[in-house]
Amino acid sequence: MIIRNITSIEPIDDTCGRIQQLYDSENITIAYVMITGKARSHLHKKTEEVYYVQKGRGNLFIGDDKFKVEPGDIVPLPKNTFHHLERISAEPLELLVVTNPRYDVSDVIEPI
Repeated sequence: MIIRNITSIEPIDDTCGRIQQLYDSENITIAYVMITGKARSHLHKKTEEVYYVQKGRGNLFIGDDKFKVEPGDIVPLPKNTFHHLERISAEPLELLVVTNPRYDVSDVIEPI
């Protein structure tokens, strides 16, 4: 077993925001995401995502719908649907994201 601490994981900037990939296997990825502004709209053709909001508040856009999200909210995101988050609180919007299958950057499709 390998135990890692989040402070040892280098963040990367991605479509969704600033990401730290906490765990990755053949079937699942768990990431910590911080949004300080607005993420870019995108969809996934093969990846299902679930968001768990930990800190901050935001607007979640799924297709043409807009939802307010806050700490404690759990949001499943369907495949093939454009989505993005926008921070609306003074503090960053922070969430855990679980994907199945594992996250694949080639499955991130932005509008033209």
